[in-house]
Amino acid sequence: MKVLLADDHALFRDGVRLVLENLVDDPLEIIEAADFTQAIAAVKLDPSIDVGLVDLNMPGSEGANGIDGLRRAAPNLHLVVVSGSSDPRDVRRAFDSGAQGYIAKASSSKSMVEGIRSVLSGETYLSPGIDAASLAAASPGAQPGRAKAGLTPRQRDVLAMVSQGKSNKEIARDLNLAEITVKLHVTAILRALGVENRTQAAILAGKIEY
Repeated sequence: MKVLLADDHALFRDGVRLVLENLVDDPLEIIEAADFTQAIAAVKLDPSIDVGLVDLNMPGSEGANGIDGLRRAAPNLHLVVVSGSSDPRDVRRAFDSGAQGYIAKASSSKSMVEGIRSVLSGETYLSPGIDAASLAAASPGAQPGRAKAGLTPRQRDVLAMVSQGKSNKEIARDLNLAEITVKLHVTAILRALGVENRTQAAILAGKIEY
């Protein structure tokens, strides 16, 4: 497994490297970056990188703008933000910009590994301690025209079931997910499609070209 580890603090990168080497069973290749410019260059140079563990605030860009730029450079990268901020506004912006997971730096090392495994399996991951219910309220509002093809495979599955009229509880049961995870997916889908509700998303679903 190839992991991009992007953080502007070398000591933190050393700590995460040690955690991954001790807790991940698969052979690891870790590529380090100290800012968004280096991170984007790394994924362009090696498109086979599996997952990116990326700080939200690094030199080279501002917050979610850097995540958005990294997502555009590597649309297939499994992207996990690892940040010192647990502010719902930062978490919401990260997901809206294309992150598939958000891990607070105060979380345990096992939470980080769990997050990596979750996004690699197509799920959205939010580390314990972050109030998922507050994320929707923190949303800056619909953003029409955001990349419709940027949905993850799991989000596409959820959208297909939304278009069938299924509830979050039914989707959670059918996809073997926690209901709060489905809620996160639905919120991310609405933001990505630039719509305000499930009905609008269902109408748009058949028109999306992936």
